[in-house]
Amino acid sequence: FSSDDSRSAEGVHIVDVSDPVHPQLLSRITANEQGFATVHEMDLDNGFLIESDSRTSVIKIFDVRDPARPVFKWNVTVNTAGEAVHNTFAQNGRMYTSGLRGTMDVYDITNLATTAPRRLTTINSGSGSHSSWASNDGKILASCRETLGGDVRLYDVSDGANPRLLSTINMASIGLVAERDGYSAHNAIIVGNLLFVSWYQAGTRLWDISNPAAPIYLGGYDTFSDPVNCPVDCYTGNWGVYPFIGLDRVLLSDLDGGLFVVDFSALIPNAKIVSAASYTFTDLAPNSIAAAFGVNLANATRAGNTIPLPTSLGGASIMVQDVKGVERPAPLFFVSPAQINFQIPPGTHPGPLLFKFTDPNGVVKQAPAVAQPAAPSLFTFTANGLGAAVAVDAFTGALPPIAAARTTGEANVFSLYITGLGADATDGGANVAGTTTAFINGISTTVIYAGRAPGFIGLNQLNIVLPVGLPSGVHRLRIGRNGLLSNETTLAIR
Repeated sequence: FSSDDSRSAEGVHIVDVSDPVHPQLLSRITANEQGFATVHEMDLDNGFLIESDSRTSVIKIFDVRDPARPVFKWNVTVNTAGEAVHNTFAQNGRMYTSGLRGTMDVYDITNLATTAPRRLTTINSGSGSHSSWASNDGKILASCRETLGGDVRLYDVSDGANPRLLSTINMASIGLVAERDGYSAHNAIIVGNLLFVSWYQAGTRLWDISNPAAPIYLGGYDTFSDPVNCPVDCYTGNWGVYPFIGLDRVLLSDLDGGLFVVDFSALIPNAKIVSAASYTFTDLAPNSIAAAFGVNLANATRAGNTIPLPTSLGGASIMVQDVKGVERPAPLFFVSPAQINFQIPPGTHPGPLLFKFTDPNGVVKQAPAVAQPAAPSLFTFTANGLGAAVAVDAFTGALPPIAAARTTGEANVFSLYITGLGADATDGGANVAGTTTAFINGISTTVIYAGRAPGFIGLNQLNIVLPVGLPSGVHRLRIGRNGLLSNETTLAIR
């Protein structure tokens, strides 16, 4: 979905990017289709597109469940006359509008197919209300004000009709001055217990909001090196932040400096959650095997040895809250005071996750992560995601080096063990070989099976045909699915 906020009046373009090399235009929503000619911002919720133009007090809603044939559904006029709706945020049946003249409306949008949005209340959020973002469970709302010295306000919106202001974050709270260090907050995004804020000339700043009434500043990355020239030229510096690839590769867009890829993982409090195969932050998917590293996570070293796996072990337990706000207990493979290996629970929806660790003293610690629909991650014999992949000859069970050809002269097949192939291929019975690619030395080769490893929880098995003529030696090996590549490992051939 691409919006146009220029004089060309192109509205919204809906584009199929399943083949990113050859994107295909599916449809457009312009004034001719009852949309805005110019669209400043938009959001999606359960197949419905919500437009705002930052000029009027109206938002427009379209049914885009069939993206090639959008259907106009609703015009909604916000409560405050003359308000300019700059932004909308919609999630799990709730919508928030941000108005530059100082109000936010809260709406119930639980059934947009048949029922128009129902306003629950209006929040006097302060002049320049620019954008908002809610936590997964819908209890906390972060609102940014775009004005000189503009702040971030955290609200308790668990009762949508009666929001409560919990705290205000401004430049002074971290020892900075707006005129000198950063004109204003621009966009806020919540991932688990972390609040990311793009703050113009102050770069992106990060807070722990485990207790939203008392946010803890963790640090930041400044993308802007020039002197701040405000109020003459305020709109420079860090414009946007995108933390949904992984917390070790957060994307920051700077109006002057371009795109930055920044590792924020060192700032994460309490526990760091990674793939148990590759030990990276990016290789997490529903049903996959993950590892958490921290302090005082359990009171003993224990292994889960029952089927189903236990959800409490050694005084430790983990609840996983997904982007839909649903919490599920995590099955535990192994616990120790410094490390827990667990499965991201079946049914977890991809997106930002919040992990709630209960330690042996009953203290709940929070930690964030991001899960992709599929994020293949290869186990290695070194147990650190590097070096030789865990693989065997599919016919003989022999460990590497694996014979390049069978005794009959046919190309050999090897079995590879990974995690993160996706929920459909893990605890279900699907063979997703058709959407899974294996690369040996950067060249794709045939995958004849990609699915669940029989008899194991959270583990995937791939059966891969070795290319004809592959010479003996050590070769590079990676797996890809849904556009994401695994860690690079090696495979020895004889």
